[in-house]
Amino acid sequence: MTVTDRFAGRRWRARFQRLRPYLLVAVFLAAVGGLTWTVLETPLLGAHHVDVRGAATIGAADVREQAAVPDGRPLARLDVQAVRERVEEIPQVASVEVRRQWPRTVVLDVVERRPVARLSGGDDVRLIDSEGVVYPPAGKPPRRLPSVELAPGSGPRSEALKEVAQAVSAMDGSLARKVREVRVGSRDAITLELRDGAEVAWGSADHADLKAEVLAALLAREAKAYDVSAPERPTIVP
Repeated sequence: MTVTDRFAGRRWRARFQRLRPYLLVAVFLAAVGGLTWTVLETPLLGAHHVDVRGAATIGAADVREQAAVPDGRPLARLDVQAVRERVEEIPQVASVEVRRQWPRTVVLDVVERRPVARLSGGDDVRLIDSEGVVYPPAGKPPRRLPSVELAPGSGPRSEALKEVAQAVSAMDGSLARKVREVRVGSRDAITLELRDGAEVAWGSADHADLKAEVLAALLAREAKAYDVSAPERPTIVP
């Protein structure tokens, strides 16, 4: 190697040392750009699987169809809010959480409405959930749910159903199964008909937890009628 070659080598190495930071930045930016393109623009990290959890009465296939998650859509660009809104249009769904599970799965955690009663009247069965929402069953309706009858003049239907839902939701399963019908005359005039024929004056939905507790204790005594509208002063008619 000549002196000229050695001198040229040193100059090249010196130039490389000066350019090295810029080269490293260029390599870094290229890597970031490639990763960003892979995440945002390619199906490599896309939605290829939809995992439905928590659906008991609703078919998982029905939930997937309603969710309409675009196959292969990059997870980073998935409109989670739109998917949630579509699933919550299913009448039996109370809420749903939509999660990205990397690298290629969308998880739908479904919470179904919990029926506490069924609405009387008409050929079609309608269920009432714990919030007073009326909806059709997804399959065979649960057995031994109290039926609800709203009398004319009982007030706004939605408010009356909320009152009923609050009353029935306060009961444990054993007590609720003893109720055949809930009749609503007005906001302050809810009456229960038990399966053994006895009637219960429930009153309003106020203090529902206390009323349910008092009624459960009163049922230890057989009677024709019970009154828990004032739960601190309950009465019975033998």
